[in-house]
Amino acid sequence: NEASRHSDFYISTVIFLVEDSLFRVPREPFQQESDLFCDMFSLPQGDGIVVEGSSDEIPIQLHGTSKDDFEQLLKALLHRKYGSQPDLPQNIEQWTSVLKLSTAWSFEKLRQASIDALIESGIGAVDRVVLSQQYDIKGWLLPALNELAKRPEPITLEEANQMGVDIALKLASVRERV
Repeated sequence: NEASRHSDFYISTVIFLVEDSLFRVPREPFQQESDLFCDMFSLPQGDGIVVEGSSDEIPIQLHGTSKDDFEQLLKALLHRKYGSQPDLPQNIEQWTSVLKLSTAWSFEKLRQASIDALIESGIGAVDRVVLSQQYDIKGWLLPALNELAKRPEPITLEEANQMGVDIALKLASVRERV
């Protein structure tokens, strides 16, 4: 009589290498919330092959990802799945990290949660312009540009650099007409 794995309380983990740190985390939130990871984890494994992500010696390497960005994604993802621990990201920079990785890795619900959190944080118009273009956030660009066009203060050099020359010049042209 063999023991069977409990359907709710037998948690699969996966090990990621990000920069110089190993992260051993529950696999389920990655499978449930990201089409990319769901597809990756559902690939057939050959007999006798050690599966990538199953040990510290053979982690899934996330090249081009910063440890800080990954930590923020984990905080938000695991909070959604398991509740209060760990704490959610706290500021615009941390939520932008979540937005970046959730967009790149197809975590649609987490992406929307990060967009909602950024709105609630009172993110400025220039940042909304930049992020709307960088991460294809529908409905952010025109209201942010409108806000910048109508404000009394001129666009600063730093803001123009952040938004890019094309947008800054178009915005300056609109401001002259307003």
